[in-house]
Formats: sequence, C-alpha cells, structure tokens
Amino acid sequence: MTRYSLTICASDYDRLREHLGSVPEIEQAAYLVCRVARSEPETCLLVREVIPVLADDIVEADADHMIIRSRSFTRAMKQANDQRACFVFAHSHPNGYRDHSPADDETEVSLFRTAYIRIRTPGVHGSLAFTPSGLSAARVWLPDGTTAPLERARIVGDRLRYWFPTGPREAVPEFFDRQVRAFGSDIQVLLGRLRIGVVGAGGTGSCVAEQLIRLGVGSLVIADGERFERSNVNRVYGSRAIDDEIAKVELIERLAADIGLNTKVRIIDRPISYRSVLEEFRHCDAIFGCTDDEWGRSLLTKLAIYYCVPVFDMGVRIDSNDGTIRSIQGRVTTLLPGTACLFCRGRISVQRIRAESLSATNPQQAAALIEEGYIPELGDPAPSVIPFTTTIAASAISEFLHRLTGFLGQDRKSSEVLHLMEDTRVRTNHRPPNEECFCGDRTYWARGDVEPFLDTTWRSE
Repeated sequence: MTRYSLTICASDYDRLREHLGSVPEIEQAAYLVCRVARSEPETCLLVREVIPVLADDIVEADADHMIIRSRSFTRAMKQANDQRACFVFAHSHPNGYRDHSPADDETEVSLFRTAYIRIRTPGVHGSLAFTPSGLSAARVWLPDGTTAPLERARIVGDRLRYWFPTGPREAVPEFFDRQVRAFGSDIQVLLGRLRIGVVGAGGTGSCVAEQLIRLGVGSLVIADGERFERSNVNRVYGSRAIDDEIAKVELIERLAADIGLNTKVRIIDRPISYRSVLEEFRHCDAIFGCTDDEWGRSLLTKLAIYYCVPVFDMGVRIDSNDGTIRSIQGRVTTLLPGTACLFCRGRISVQRIRAESLSATNPQQAAALIEEGYIPELGDPAPSVIPFTTTIAASAISEFLHRLTGFLGQDRKSSEVLHLMEDTRVRTNHRPPNEECFCGDRTYWARGDVEPFLDTTWRSE
C-alpha cells in the first residue's frame, strides 16, 4: 500500500502560515506547486512554490467557509502542469477545527476533479488544513475521487519539524526513561517514527547506527558495499574478529537485533553510486553521510538539494608521519537547501570525484589517466582511530538532535562544526551557497524526480 508525504522548506512553510493567518477571523487559502518523488512504497510531494490566494480572487469568506473565483485555481493548475508538478490546496480554519470540515469534503471533490483534468503530471494532488497553531490535517485526492491520509509532513530548515496525523497517544518504553528526562516524551515518540538513512557502515557509520538504535529511532536504511576485514575490528561497532568477509551492513542488522529495541533495519549491500541504491534514500527523514569517498559525498549533496532531505556529512582526517600524529581534524557539515554545499566549501572536487568514479567503473582507463597526470592518484587508505571517529559520529548525532530540539540554543544556526582535536578546539560556521553553485539556484530546490535521476549519468547496474 502506497504511503503519502509532503516536504516543505521552513521558509516556505512560515510564509504559508503567515498568509493563512493574515486575517485572523476569516478563512484564507493558498496553492502549493509541488514536484514529486515517487516509488512503490511512497509518493512524496515536494513543495516548490507557495501561491497565496489574493483578496481579488475571493468572492466571499468568513470564519467557516470561502468561495474562490475559478480563474484563481485554474491559473495555479496551469502553472503546475507547465512545471510538470502537482497541485496542493491549503486553507485555514480560524475557528480551530482541526480536521477537514464537511464543507471541505463537498467543495474539494470538484476542485480536484478539475486538477486531474488540467494537470497531466503523474502523481497525486493534495489538501491541507491549518488552525492558528499550524498544520492540522492533510490528505491526498486520488484519481478515482477517493482520499488517503498524508502519512507525514517534513518541514526542513534551521530546525527539523515533522507533522503526523493525530492518533492514540503512544506509550514510551521504559528503556528511554533517561532520555525522556532530557528531551521529553514527545521527542522520544518522534524518534520512534523517523526513517533515518546511514550511508557507510565503517568507523563513523557503525557508531552513528548504534547511537541511532539506542536513541530509539524507528527505522534505519543502511547502505555499504564493502565486506568487513579483521583489520577493521578496532573501529567498527558491533564487529568481531571472526566476522571476516561478512557484509558490513549485516553487522548493523545483527547489532540492532542484539540490542533489541525493535528498530527496523533495511540493509543494502551496495554503494550509493548505483542509482537503484541512492533512490532508496529519497524518502528518509534525514541521512547521515559516513562515506570516505568524494563520489558518494557529491551524490548526497545533490540528493539533499533535489529532495530537501537533510544530510549530516562527516569525516575525520589524521595527519600522521612515522607514527607521530601532527593533527586530527573532524568535520560535520549539514546539507540542505539554503546552506553552502560540499562543493561551495571546497570539501570535494570534480577532479577527485572523476578519479574515484573511473577507478570503480573502469580501472584500466583510470590507471592510464593517472599515469598521464589527468586525474589524481587515490593513494593508500587514510589512518583511522576509534576515539576520533566516535567523537565525530557523536557530534553528528548531536547536530541532528539540536535540529530537532534546539537544545544548543536558539542562536545556534551553524551548518558546519569543525573539531581541531590536537588543539582541543571546536569551531562552528554558517555559509550561504556560492552564487555560481547549483545549490544556490532555487530551480534545483525540491526538483524531485527527473530523468536521469539527479541529472546525473549513472554506472551500469
């Protein structure tokens, strides 16, 4: 059974709420133009634009109803069709009625019948209701005239906010009592509902996965194409010396079962450089990037912008010579629309990405180009020590929790944390996108499904 969701940037959500509450005692409305992320388990509406319904297009309105001129919604539908997008109708309930009203049920039948006639985009259209407190009811209208509930809405920005339909109060297992004392029961219930992606199951990835499991996250998607080697046992959580040649993702699956907190784990024994693998991360509520390669990081960078999925990318670099450590630097960079991406920050380069992709897909050509000096040599594996990878994994989890709770303070809006361990210093920064970078071009924000996926050429499956 297909589930349905909606993702919206916080700036658009706040603008929408401001308009819907602009005349507190009279219904207001707006249209959302949405691109789509479609898969067999989920269809997600990705909000690209908010179009307020202006006073000139309202025939009459009061606290309980409104009549809108047809020219208003047909213009919005044309815009959605021209952009190969879908259409969402949002309106307010100033009286605080939380669900769609009987009047909504009646008037929306013809509205969405018209939407399916005028908009040829594959997907679904939807309807949102807001009270003065915010989003209160959400559903999609299907082509046959029936409705289905929106399973969740994601509001992505300085804070990560998630909306779910009101249901029975969920009991919090006693395992999480100490966490509830810190963050409250609502956050614990939220963690249990989230689907989190982890890319890479090595030193940082295995530590991130263990922390997420013990925090009570409901569902994990883990991708890594490597096999465990005995030399990794000093830094991979959940591993044993006898686990040689077991897929790293299987170690995480076993770890979750051993811990016994009922986290569902979906494992993918391949790297995200395969299209079919990365597509599975489109419907995550957040992703932790724990891969060492710049190719994988570049793909996560694009995914964060095209699908408005927050990505917490991390890395550790140890500068060591003849067994003497000169510096240890760690980094956690949060990737989402409106912040500088890894290209802007110089964390990844086109030359290195090309070298890594060629080495994986055409080793002979890569060797020839390295010899000719056209691409950089990749070199030996970097040093890795468990206290340092653990520190950065914990920092990434802390950034995630801050985006959920704001526990670091309302003024803390940095999108990158730098750990200079040899100096026992931590620095933070926030940078907007470079003007010439794709991540600063709003046409790529919430772009959703395009062909080819992420406007990228993919390796053979």
